Amino acid sequence: MSSRLSFAPVAALCAAAFLLLTSTGCQEVPVTGRSAVSLVDDKDITEKALVEFEQIKSMQRLSRNPAQMRIVHQIGSRLSRTVFWDVPHAEWEFVVFEAPGVLNAFAMPGGKVGVFSGLIDFCENEDQLASVLAHEIAHVAARHTHEKYSQGMLLKPLGTAASIGVGMSTGSTGIYLPSVGSAVGSGATSLTQSAFDRGKELEADHIGLIYMAKAGYDPRESLRLLQRMEEHIASQGGPTSNGWFANHPGFPERQIQINERMPEAMAIYEKGETQQTHTVIE
Repeated sequence: MSSRLSFAPVAALCAAAFLLLTSTGCQEVPVTGRSAVSLVDDKDITEKALVEFEQIKSMQRLSRNPAQMRIVHQIGSRLSRTVFWDVPHAEWEFVVFEAPGVLNAFAMPGGKVGVFSGLIDFCENEDQLASVLAHEIAHVAARHTHEKYSQGMLLKPLGTAASIGVGMSTGSTGIYLPSVGSAVGSGATSLTQSAFDRGKELEADHIGLIYMAKAGYDPRESLRLLQRMEEHIASQGGPTSNGWFANHPGFPERQIQINERMPEAMAIYEKGETQQTHTVIE
């Protein structure tokens, strides 16, 4: 008798999870076609992301470098047009933060994108920078935050699901940078650092590669950038095989997948539907 009673709460939770899944259905991830669970209201999660983004802007120094702002807005404009049908309701905003030496960028639901000046300085050309922004935008288009939030709803009692938070993509380079986590305040740091798992990072690499090719940026530069970053981190004695935290794929794993997807991306790029660019960043 007692053993049956102990399983009742688990059975009830499983039944509730099944009902949620079957009643809401699944969303199809752009490019990959993967089916993903989404149990959250898009307006609600976008509003939460906007609050976090405004908080980040209030705590990080905004860049006053017109050249850097111009190139980020130029890339952002081309990529946002490319992904319009995948993210039709996004209100895109691209912000450059003054942070020398910080090789990072992030994107949030609703189309809020932040780029740290150290990443712009590190990139050799516009195509390399576009590869990072395309990766971050891919997270938004794939609704990875929605999926992460939904998974938490299934694993937690219904009354506590809202405490999971929004989170955002960081560390597209596979490098953990404390300044990014601290930007949103201590209450959201853990959410920022663990927004996505290894599979979603690799999926964003795939989607981003296609997006940058469609926007007229050379997808081969994404591989070149990862190689340069791996060399840079290795020269400073940092890890190159497992990235920051255990949930991000390492450089070798990402390079292997990008090589596998390169023929698909190059076929799109060589069609030249969008004007190609090879602008050098000075």
